[in-house]
This record gives sequence, structure tokens and C-alpha cells, in this order.
Amino acid sequence: MKSKSKRPFTKIRKSILAALAEHSKNINELSGDSKVNWRTTRNHLIYLMGRGYAREVVNTPQVRIFDITLFGMEALRNNNI
Repeated sequence: MKSKSKRPFTKIRKSILAALAEHSKNINELSGDSKVNWRTTRNHLIYLMGRGYAREVVNTPQVRIFDITLFGMEALRNNNI
């Protein structure tokens, strides 16, 4: 039986940023797009926001929406994540 190797954090973060480059999304949408679970997606979003690559544009008790920043777009384009 062949074991599945985990994707490096950089690849997961790139997939999240690429999904955000399409349009603003919530964590569930990003989780589906990047094919990682909700908690992992949330943790990577915290990292991406801390580095200035992503930002939260809506924060209510029911909904949190995220978007990519110009700095994040530049990093994604230059493969600099």
C-alpha cells in the first residue's frame, strides 16, 4: 500500500491564495478549493494574514470572508510565499 505524502505548507498556502485571487471566499469555500480540512485552512489563513498576504473583509458571528491583498497577489505572481 502506497502512503500519501503531505503537501508542504507552501503549496497549501499557494492554493489558498490562488483561490482568493479568483474572488473573496469564506473558510469552507477555501477548504474545498485547497482540499484541506477547515481547521488547517483557518490556521494557514492566520499565517497569511499575519504576513500581509490576505485580509478579513467581513467578520460577523455567522460569516467570515477573506480576500487577497496586493502584497499577496505580488507574492503569488512571483512565487514568493
